[in-house]
Amino acid sequence: MELLGLAEVADVLRVSKQNVANWRARRQDFPPPVANLKSGPVWSTDAIVEWAAREGLEIDPPKASAASQQNETRATVVAMMNMKGGVGKSTLAANLGWYGAARLDHRVLLVDLDPQFNLSQYVLGVQRFEELLNSDEPTIDDLFRPMTGDKPPVHASELIQQVTNYDDGSCLHLIPARLELAFNVRLATERAHILRDSLEDVITNYDVIILDCSPTESILTWAAYYASDYIVVPVKPEFLSTIGLPLLIKSVDAFKAQHPADRYPDILGIIFNDSSDKVEHLKSKRFVRETAHEFNIPIFDNEISHSDSYPAGARKGQPIFWTNNARDLKKSELARAAREFYQKVGL
Repeated sequence: MELLGLAEVADVLRVSKQNVANWRARRQDFPPPVANLKSGPVWSTDAIVEWAAREGLEIDPPKASAASQQNETRATVVAMMNMKGGVGKSTLAANLGWYGAARLDHRVLLVDLDPQFNLSQYVLGVQRFEELLNSDEPTIDDLFRPMTGDKPPVHASELIQQVTNYDDGSCLHLIPARLELAFNVRLATERAHILRDSLEDVITNYDVIILDCSPTESILTWAAYYASDYIVVPVKPEFLSTIGLPLLIKSVDAFKAQHPADRYPDILGIIFNDSSDKVEHLKSKRFVRETAHEFNIPIFDNEISHSDSYPAGARKGQPIFWTNNARDLKKSELARAAREFYQKVGL
């Protein structure tokens, strides 16, 4: 039996992986996968071709089977992005990464693209991050530093911190950041593609790569656009936080207009983070839902509410589901949101 992975199905049907994921979730007649491998679901080529014929869709001939390319499956790259800070991007990215590796057996790489390096501190813990800063180990800022003759370019594989590895091959790894990133990117205005090109060296080593992006428009924003398949937008439902959504839409549209021949990421959805039933939060959610409907942007079914266990875990480099005294309700909430996230990216 010839098999196709999610990316190959998208190629055959001439659509994005998000289209395939949507059809899979919403169309009862869409062929079910014949198996769910660690690298993701796989489908019978014949079933996909027959379904496309019934739908009257033009297809591209299948290339190599997923079985023959299993070890070369490319990671899905997702950018956590909002043009407003303080919405919990780093906290969400860290906990989604931990959950994917520890609970779903995925190979996860987190990339800190924020000069404030909150993700790096969260995942490594305060002590290990300070040890990293006092060492000579390279971080993401070395990727964007000016090219000089005395220093050879660094590769993504040199930047990776192996946070944890499991016997079955699943893992959580991190490319950390530090403050120098803010200075190096000022001199890298023509090198936004460098992150995308560098990740090519390791992209088959992971199932998903999650980028934690800076909240301000910069070369790092465009670097994330170049590298990503999808954007997830964490929104803290307060007035000043929700204004970041229209700014993000404007930024993505500007990138598309200036790069019509390039691929660019789809907005996978909006996830409400640090949410509550306060009156102000409910008003802000209505505004976000109206904006999302206007631009045809999905909203996650599951929300993340406030919990003091998130910052408590950050100090120790632990996700909420390993944090002492974290309530089961909060752990279950994160689990539902994480499973929805990984389902949306096709894992």
